[in-house]
Amino acid sequence: MTHSRLRLRALTTAVLTLALLAPPGAALAHAERDAVLPDGSGNVPVYRPMIAKPNLVVCAKDSLARIKKITDKKLRSDNLKLVKKCKFEYIQDAVNHVTKPGTTIYVLPGVYTEDPYRSEPKCAATLPEDPDGNGPQYPILTYEQQLLCPNAQNLIGVFGDVKPEDDKRECNAAVCDLQIEGTGQKPSDVRITGGFTEDGEFAKANGIRGDRADGLYMRNFLIELFEFNAVYVLETDGFVIDKVIGRWNDEYAFLTFAVDHGLYKNCEGYNNGDSALYPGAASGMHQDKQEYAQTTRWSVEIRNCKSHHNAAGYSGTAGDSTYVHDNKFYANQTGVVTDSIYPNHPGLPQNHAWFTSNKIYSNNTNYTQDYVQSGICDKKPSERGYKPEKGEPKWAGVVCPTIPAPVGAGLVIAGGNWNLVEKNQVWDNWRAGFMLLAVPAAIREEDDPSKQFDTSHYNKYVDNVVSLDPSGKVDLNGTDFWWDDQGEGNCWSDNKGANDEVRSNTEYPTGLPACPEGSLPVPHNPSKTALIASCATYDRWGDDTARDPPGCDFFDTPEEPQEEGEGAALSVPVPTATFFDAWISRS
Repeated sequence: MTHSRLRLRALTTAVLTLALLAPPGAALAHAERDAVLPDGSGNVPVYRPMIAKPNLVVCAKDSLARIKKITDKKLRSDNLKLVKKCKFEYIQDAVNHVTKPGTTIYVLPGVYTEDPYRSEPKCAATLPEDPDGNGPQYPILTYEQQLLCPNAQNLIGVFGDVKPEDDKRECNAAVCDLQIEGTGQKPSDVRITGGFTEDGEFAKANGIRGDRADGLYMRNFLIELFEFNAVYVLETDGFVIDKVIGRWNDEYAFLTFAVDHGLYKNCEGYNNGDSALYPGAASGMHQDKQEYAQTTRWSVEIRNCKSHHNAAGYSGTAGDSTYVHDNKFYANQTGVVTDSIYPNHPGLPQNHAWFTSNKIYSNNTNYTQDYVQSGICDKKPSERGYKPEKGEPKWAGVVCPTIPAPVGAGLVIAGGNWNLVEKNQVWDNWRAGFMLLAVPAAIREEDDPSKQFDTSHYNKYVDNVVSLDPSGKVDLNGTDFWWDDQGEGNCWSDNKGANDEVRSNTEYPTGLPACPEGSLPVPHNPSKTALIASCATYDRWGDDTARDPPGCDFFDTPEEPQEEGEGAALSVPVPTATFFDAWISRS
């Protein structure tokens, strides 16, 4: 039998195994309408310094008292001018009264619960009923339904396309180029909070929704306690999330989907059940290019953000053409993951992300075991403990992971191509600093035979520092590079490790293939494929087996690795072929 036939038979077995193991509905990620990517004609919006005109001002009852405590003289003076112009108690009211594109809404220091918009509006009676089954209980609405009933799912809705009947995605409303800015000395001085209904459920799915809202700039506030997203930007060409804190949300702090010309900067996210940062289904401008795109523009840039104490610091299904640099990802269950696992995301398979100059460390927090498998996440949302007890750290709240995030992983590429990973510092991740694995297209419900093996090719890892903290002290990852030995053109060069050693689990004959040649398309490693197949069946809303899939060790906290002679293993256990065969026989 020829080499190519061996490879085809092995990979076909892997696809069938994965498809059989994954129960219907297990790979949900987030549910959304069929989205259309922008045409890329927009721009990243530019910040308008205080006090910009035209403007509208929103204030709380105690804003003046809070303003008087501001120590920055210029900022206090600007706030005192703005408070005299305040006409709105609610942010949504101000949005509804915008008459010109390019307006700035100033939100003065205070707590904003948006009381008139928390309860279910009358127009919700015309919408589809909540779905049956597992997961978040809200229907998927069309853009037209969202526009007609903007507060059915959203505390604050910004909708830019007022003529959706022309079947063309565009921003043609007065709220285009809208800037929403908190005027406090720090983001937490302006707090937008969702919270719970009287019966203990989440009051709203989303906090601020910017839908087809080109030019949306959000700055300097804290937003918290929503079932789905704190900030949600969809089908938008041009947005910025700047100095915003997103916390205590059941799924995401900042989710952007089917977008272009986006920028996250100086942000922070913690205690989110999926991830703090989610640049999913970003515009795939490089999708057909066979090169590492470092010099052209990016669909989404993420810089100078802190993401910690989440199920994942960053997640991005079809996170294409994203530029992720100078961020800190720490104390999550998984630091960073980009993937091609979940179906119905424009731009699959994931490609052409650039991860550089990030610090990714100590991602060993086991939220799945502590809160999902313990049953705490089965309680009503108001009883789970999202908000920490008084005296506890602000990130000590409950996190209910919605994804199978492996405990102890730094940066995971699960089915991506042409990703460049360079000059990152990655240490103290007890499972692995980096993980690279192939995802057969059947998992994302792609049935074209020619596309079944179209992931995990040409990923390049260069000039990373692993198992050393910034001071140069040894602080080991479980293994530095975990690879499932699959894919063509993957390569590793000039990475620096502890004691001049870079450790991996590869069974590739020559060790990690060097750049620029990279790996050959060899047959898959069945034992490693079996691990991924098992873990892909994780379902937070399922039974005990779904919450802790047999044979999956993603939710076991790895032992802290130690240097040689200190009694701890330095490599990640790899499942055996016997385990793989057992799964074959079950199916």
